[in-house]
Amino acid sequence: MNIKKARAYMNKQLQDEGLRGAYRANIAMLIYDDQTRDQHKEVPAVSTNLSNVEGCNLIADKLIDLIFK
Repeated sequence: MNIKKARAYMNKQLQDEGLRGAYRANIAMLIYDDQTRDQHKEVPAVSTNLSNVEGCNLIADKLIDLIFK
């Protein structure tokens, strides 16, 4: 399956509100957990602060893995 077909398939599947809600919740918690580590006195191995390019790229990689692995 090529990437265009795979994206179309995922888009179609994510029309189901239950599945979409599950993905939304997982993505939201990944971002929330990552961005509130300081408040919980947890030190991440690598900072994924969303205010810098490196951090944005790291969180984007985490999102891609969450959805497609």
